[in-house]
Amino acid sequence: MAKKKIYAVRKGHKTGVFSTWAECQKATAGYSGAEFKSFTDKAEAMAFLQMKTVRTVSTDKEKEAAGIVEVPKNMVIAYVDGSFEKSINRYAFGCVILTPDGREIRKSGSGSNSAGTAIRNVAGEMLGAMNAVKWAQENGYPAVEIRYDYEGVEKWVTGAWRAKTPLTSKYAAHMQEAGKNIQISFCKVAAHTGNHYNEEADQLAKSALLCTEEEVTL
Repeated sequence: MAKKKIYAVRKGHKTGVFSTWAECQKATAGYSGAEFKSFTDKAEAMAFLQMKTVRTVSTDKEKEAAGIVEVPKNMVIAYVDGSFEKSINRYAFGCVILTPDGREIRKSGSGSNSAGTAIRNVAGEMLGAMNAVKWAQENGYPAVEIRYDYEGVEKWVTGAWRAKTPLTSKYAAHMQEAGKNIQISFCKVAAHTGNHYNEEADQLAKSALLCTEEEVTL
């Protein structure tokens, strides 16, 4: 017997978990930017609700350019970016993870899997976020904030965008599953505006395109 669906509303007239589609519709109809998703597992629904969007990126351009970022205790902030090079048909990711004690962890990698190359740099964007969450979990942090410049990194996970391809669906499911064990929040930054760590993540991704020793896939 198929499990009964429940509906999690993250943004709407009313938020929470609803047992019927009619209740979900009532909570979201006419609400601009409503975010909701159906589940058959309550833990997954709760993890979806706990994901947050952060709107308070520093507007101090000098600090951003100098790479001065204050990281709260008990979490990490990760700047992620992706890249793609058509001439060699490879995608790549770059990620800079900042810890409360001032460490800077840099991660990158590339691949040429056909499903990944089909969505070009987007594959790298998603891999950056996934690797940041993985590192945070492995190192015992209860929370991670993903700072990105491509909206799908957040919106496929929160349900604001429908994941229409196998890889975007896989990414969304992976992040939602991870969200059961670590608090994931998202923050959009403007691309190529002098944000130190966003630019560094971009360069890491571009450099990783030439590193073909190890293939990374979603």
